[in-house]
Amino acid sequence: MTTRFALLAVVGTLAAAQTVPLPNPPPFDPNDPEGFVEYPNKTGRYVWKRKGTWTPSAFSARGGTAGVTPAARQSMLAVLDSLSAMLRATPEGSQITGWFMKEPRSYFLENPYDLPPGLTPASVPIIFEAGFYPFYLADTLIKGAYKEVTGGETEGIYFTFNRLPEPGKQPVIAQEQVADRGPVRFFLRPDASTTYAGFPVLDGQELVIARPGRDPFAPAPYGRVLRAAMAEFESDRKTAEQRLAGLKAKEAETLAPAYEQAMRDHLEKYSGAFRTSDPKKYEGRLAGMERELRYNRDKAKQDANPQRDEAGNWYWHPMDAYADAQRRLASMSPAEAAAPACFVAAPKEQGRYKIKGQIVAGVSAGCHPIVIENYAYFDPKLPRHVPQILTAKAFGRCFQVVNGQLTPYPLPVKSIVPPQGCARHVAMWSALDWKKVAGLLAP
Repeated sequence: MTTRFALLAVVGTLAAAQTVPLPNPPPFDPNDPEGFVEYPNKTGRYVWKRKGTWTPSAFSARGGTAGVTPAARQSMLAVLDSLSAMLRATPEGSQITGWFMKEPRSYFLENPYDLPPGLTPASVPIIFEAGFYPFYLADTLIKGAYKEVTGGETEGIYFTFNRLPEPGKQPVIAQEQVADRGPVRFFLRPDASTTYAGFPVLDGQELVIARPGRDPFAPAPYGRVLRAAMAEFESDRKTAEQRLAGLKAKEAETLAPAYEQAMRDHLEKYSGAFRTSDPKKYEGRLAGMERELRYNRDKAKQDANPQRDEAGNWYWHPMDAYADAQRRLASMSPAEAAAPACFVAAPKEQGRYKIKGQIVAGVSAGCHPIVIENYAYFDPKLPRHVPQILTAKAFGRCFQVVNGQLTPYPLPVKSIVPPQGCARHVAMWSALDWKKVAGLLAP
């Protein structure tokens, strides 16, 4: 998997990315140089032909700035300037007609709570990013005068340097609790088979451009994962035991003489008059009550004594899983503990709410690798401001995955509203020189 990730980062070729034509604008007055289209409610107008602006914000810090020198700040800003210039150099970005761009920029340090033991914010790279928000141009009518709209809602996409990708859609199998730190998450390796311009888009959502030969995910050691998962196995075991305790209490209640007496009292209250007025009806209702009593008692016994079958798996599956995990931990060799962990999902794991499958050692067909965030990905010899990885977390929001390929969502053939958001993003991305984007990272 490491080789695959590295190969995609190197090859990152300019494979033609799919785009879709922007909607045809409505007819304009030939004497209208800005392409006005009135809102249906007459409170403003869309502007199709006016030139828009591209406005980067000040490069601001979010949180503490310990160790961020003015030179490092200028270097990071230069990287964001280059990325922005590449987008603006595309036909869509250079024309910027009928829309405008807001580009917030910021930098920040890793939260010490989120770092694994042994690392501090000063020992890992500085994270910095730019967000891109394309808005359509419009004027709103206020007290008889038109005023340009300066915001609204649109699809924003952030390009972030030096932040490792996240689990995304993948489940967290177990968490290792660490004193004064957030838990270390062990999760299934995201699917990197979907690509855009040659780069992986994890689970069809997060674009990742990595340095050659480096993997942002590391195999999780089997021993650590299984040990961390004991809390989940125990949770399922306790859930089963609590359910069984409730069923045992129900069994005791149902078998008690008071239960039978309550049913007979109920019969006498509502049907006792039939004893003399209609003995046959009374006998029928008495027989029905006694059948119900036998059924309830038999069912209570059965429920409170689960067997190793389909009906009793809710109890035995979590009990067996807990005992099996304890046994494997006790007999595990150092070599086995260090082996990569993987997960075999079970098609039907009754009673297993936390871990619906088996954690095993080694990687094999049908077994999904379990990984952790790989902070060893970063080269500590490089200055902390040097970009080493680029991610776009919500990249996939502008696409649908069709046969493993990212395909832009279709746009209407005609619209009175100028395109914004994903329509503008995709138009720029389809012409973007992604090899140059990858070149922003340290070689």
